[in-house]
Amino acid sequence: MNNRGAAGSPFAALWVIGACALGALLVWWSMPPEVVERFMGETGPVERLTAASYAACAIAIWLARVPGDDRRTTAAAAAMLLAFAARELDWHRTFTGTSVLRVSWYGGPASVGAKLLAACVLAAVLLALAWLLMRHGRAMWRGWRQRRPIAVTMLLFVATLLLAKSLDRSVAILVEDFGVPVTPSWKALRTAFEEWLELALSLLVALALWQRRQEPRGGEPSDDG
Repeated sequence: MNNRGAAGSPFAALWVIGACALGALLVWWSMPPEVVERFMGETGPVERLTAASYAACAIAIWLARVPGDDRRTTAAAAAMLLAFAARELDWHRTFTGTSVLRVSWYGGPASVGAKLLAACVLAAVLLALAWLLMRHGRAMWRGWRQRRPIAVTMLLFVATLLLAKSLDRSVAILVEDFGVPVTPSWKALRTAFEEWLELALSLLVALALWQRRQEPRGGEPSDDG
């Protein structure tokens, strides 16, 4: 294994996640709750930076290709990154203000053309995800067990994604399902962590691209069975 410097460590991703978690704590600690919500909200600078980072990684993944890389995998990964960028910019709510990711949206008031467009885009993203899982899923799992840096980074990406999405729904679940009152301070803490962890996701992609470039060409980029 060719690990060059701290970024080449199998657990370099933990430093990225930890740094973003620290950023969330500092923002929450240094600002009133209403300022945190505004600063870290849907149109705030951190979310815009996250979207821009995803778009930059979608371009970089083509520029960082190495001999032997499968163009289909590159295209699928780029499509997923652009989908993440669009999600950060709330483009999935463009048509009616309601998410096209909900099945109920397709029975709503949106035009037939909008529904067809949304369905086609969503189908393309799901196909890209399916390709990545089928082509690389088992290889990444083996890489995790072998402490291969890029595999560790990508599996920590998935774990961080799940954590961020859990935080997104946490306040609504506590209030609506369990009747637990949540103070503005705790809501601000949730928002800060959610947005900074989403920024960490885009930074983990950039780290994975760098780690891929550092691997010996005899590495294991896919699972061909």
